[in-house]
Amino acid sequence: MTYSQALRYIHAHKTHGARPGLHRILPLLEKLGRPQEGMPVLHVAGTNGKGSTAAMLAAVLREAGYKTGCFTSPFIYDFRERYAINGVIISEKELAETAARVKDAEDALLAEGLERPTEFEIVTAIGLLFFKSCDVTVLEVGLGGRFDATNVVENPLAAVLCSISLDHTAYLGDTVGKIAREKAGIIKPGRPAVLCCGNPEEALAEIRARCAALDAPLILCGQPESCAADVNGSRFVYKGESYSIALRGEHQIHNAITAIETLEYLKNTGVLSYTASQLKQGLQKAYLPSRLECIHQDPYIFIDGGHNREGIDILLRAMDTMKELRDPVIIFGMMQDKPYQYAVRKLAERARAFLTVQPPVPRAMTAYDLNNIASLYCDDTAACSGYEEAARLAQEKCGGSILVAGSLYITGAMTTALKKIFR
Repeated sequence: MTYSQALRYIHAHKTHGARPGLHRILPLLEKLGRPQEGMPVLHVAGTNGKGSTAAMLAAVLREAGYKTGCFTSPFIYDFRERYAINGVIISEKELAETAARVKDAEDALLAEGLERPTEFEIVTAIGLLFFKSCDVTVLEVGLGGRFDATNVVENPLAAVLCSISLDHTAYLGDTVGKIAREKAGIIKPGRPAVLCCGNPEEALAEIRARCAALDAPLILCGQPESCAADVNGSRFVYKGESYSIALRGEHQIHNAITAIETLEYLKNTGVLSYTASQLKQGLQKAYLPSRLECIHQDPYIFIDGGHNREGIDILLRAMDTMKELRDPVIIFGMMQDKPYQYAVRKLAERARAFLTVQPPVPRAMTAYDLNNIASLYCDDTAACSGYEEAARLAQEKCGGSILVAGSLYITGAMTTALKKIFR
């Protein structure tokens, strides 16, 4: 199997509409020799922040000398970004060879009349095989927790729960409590659970109940004693220690504290070993694209993939506090099942100009429809036929900064288009 054949094989699977549950991936992994068995995993779930938290956990573990796997989604530029060991993404050859093994196992299942796995289940199976040699793997949940394909891990080092809010309500439930219950499904008997600070009381109640039922220690993260965030990153003091991270925004400080509390608990219980210097250096080195990322100065160009209400609110707070983000030209694209009306209204009110693009997926809002909404709140709007047109128009209209927002599905291509113009 070649790399291009592997991608075609993976993407040929259903992405939505399958019955929720682990009944497809477990038999597949059985055919593959149960690679998840005994795997040391930090299992990360949450509505927002799980990618950043996973990146910080993995960066500290690498700094401490552990062979560290990191499984994240979605990818921004290259499908292989989903799988990295010590910060190096899987090679095309390794992915093709691993996908071929998974295909052989799937073919055997289908011959027995079992249900075909989904795309994310195939993606997860590839990852579990690839990460088998790692000392520790940071495993980011795809959707929810209880029925997510990653929840085949039986004895994680810890369950890490980030910010929980409304998103994917058609799949996870229409209240924060119901969504928290689904995400709490990654908590396992006797294994610690770490919960990010600032979560709603109804989410905390569900997490507490799950931990009590499973005799699982619950670690509640605290607030920083002081904090500051600007275009250069974020700084904070927590339990008397000063930290600095490259990721921007006060929300990233909460994600960093979640990583700190997870690692400190595991260090204090003898599971992990690292120095204070390695902790601080790892947090500082952590990087994740398209999360309030600054790709250019003069003019400032920011890329942010916040795509639910909480994510948009986080971006709005950053716009209100960072002078480099004021009066921007905004390039925006979003999905039909996301709060696009709220996002367009709130962002267009702050925009010098508002340009819309259509993400390259079937459930995307059209640029034309988004533009119709934006024109109610901003005097200068345009529906763009593609990313290159949006980049050119943004250059023409820019008076201070450019902001790409709304969906991670547009951030990679928009970054590429903007970098061609702003070299």
